[in-house]
Amino acid sequence: MLSAIKKFALAIITCFAFSSASFAQTDNSDKVLKVGCEAAFAPFTYTDENGNLVGFDLDLIRAIGKALGYKDVQIQAYPFDGLIPTILTNSIDVIISGFTITPERAMRVDFSDPYYRCGLTYLISKDNAKKFDNYDKLNGQELCVQIGTSGALFVEKTLNKAKIKQFNSPPETYLELQNNGCIAAINDTPVNDFFLNKSKPKDIVSINIEKDEYEYYGMAVSKGNKEMLEQLNRGLKLVQESGEFERISKQWFGYDVSKDL
Repeated sequence: MLSAIKKFALAIITCFAFSSASFAQTDNSDKVLKVGCEAAFAPFTYTDENGNLVGFDLDLIRAIGKALGYKDVQIQAYPFDGLIPTILTNSIDVIISGFTITPERAMRVDFSDPYYRCGLTYLISKDNAKKFDNYDKLNGQELCVQIGTSGALFVEKTLNKAKIKQFNSPPETYLELQNNGCIAAINDTPVNDFFLNKSKPKDIVSINIEKDEYEYYGMAVSKGNKEMLEQLNRGLKLVQESGEFERISKQWFGYDVSKDL
């Protein structure tokens, strides 16, 4: 049975299915696809040790741009909570940055087909893990989240007695946790896992937030930009059918993440 979130995501897609069919395949050979992301959401979009913007999402959007025949894909980093305001000014064509499809965001932007299924976890010190082995027990505690993320929204809706400490990026939440500034840091599972695998902190563990529904990432465009939405959905399908999506997935995650959808 489909979850309510996936039904919502599919409903967004379906509403454009018939109108998108009327768009001819656009000649993009002289166009630049302008993309907005944030620079600290590893492994999806982040800045590496050489100062380059890298990540699964960026490899994916570059592959989509190539499949659609764009002259170039231009990527610019913004604060996460500044991405929607930026696309509303038409400064960029698309947002791709581990962007969860939610009803709240869908009131301001339109979403592509989902390309990644995700859940939430919280990182906590080993000393506190047994005491706070379920997210319900975090209510009333100091919690670290990134501004504007699904983790932040989850805390606001579900743990309404918590003392929320908001930061601009995941690394800042991890630093605050390690400095004992909060009991737990809540974020998307792959983001927390990437930190654990890369930094290997000896005193921090991860605990799943068990919910009835999964969340899905999608690319976002300006509200009503049906032509761009149709192009992105077509480009996503092209890279999936060509095997490029699987190649990129295995490079970053070790398996084809489209099998989770």
